[in-house]
This record gives sequence, structure tokens and C-alpha cells, in this order.
Amino acid sequence: MNSRPVPAHAAELEPLRRHLRDPSSLFDVGPGWVALVLRCHEAVVALFPEYELLAVKQKWAVLSFQAFPRPWERGGNWTSDEAVRLDESVAGFTAASEHLCERCGNAGSLRETRRIESTLCDVCESRVGPDGRL
Repeated sequence: MNSRPVPAHAAELEPLRRHLRDPSSLFDVGPGWVALVLRCHEAVVALFPEYELLAVKQKWAVLSFQAFPRPWERGGNWTSDEAVRLDESVAGFTAASEHLCERCGNAGSLRETRRIESTLCDVCESRVGPDGRL
């Protein structure tokens, strides 16, 4: 059982849950990125309506939206072109997250002041503790 608390904004990401490979997975992004994640999901679902979502998280201070064009099957069931199209679609949202505060959604920048690198605005930089919890 996962002992991490479920963030209050998790309900906003429920539209993504049906795409999760593991329905018990948690979305591990701050509230400032929820709208960005939802737009990413909408872009991916427009290309691949039955895509499979592996994880949505912050990794190295940027959005990591890990997905396959459709549910994985042994032997493969999508083309390299489809994988490239999915990656290109997600890349724009990853790039946008580099300049968006993960805590509040305002303009932010890379912060390397704690053990977990984060993208935060000046105000949130002063409000996030040394553990990096948003």
C-alpha cells in the first residue's frame, strides 16, 4: 500500500486515470502544473485516444509525462513513427514546465536550493521547505 498522502489537486487529474497502466498510481506533480498536465493529456488523446499512461511526475525539475501510443503488448503494437509523434506532442509541455512554477503556476525557473531540483517562482521558492514538498 502506498503511504504517500494524496494531494488535494489529484481529483482534477481524474480524466487521466482511465489511461493508467496501474490504476493505483499517483500523479506526482504540484498544483501549478495541473492545467499543463490536462492540456498535455488532451493533446495526446487527440492523437492516440487509447494511449497508455505510465507516469505523470516531476523529474529533474520538469514535467515527465510517460506514455505509449496504446496499451503495450508483447512484440510491440505501435510504429516508431507513432512513438515519435507522441514524444513530440509531449515535448512541448515538458519545455513549458521549465518556466512554470510547479507550486502556483506563475512564471518560474530552476531552483537548485534543496535536494530535489524544482521549478518555482520567487514567492514559492521562499515557501517550499528544504524537503522540497510543495
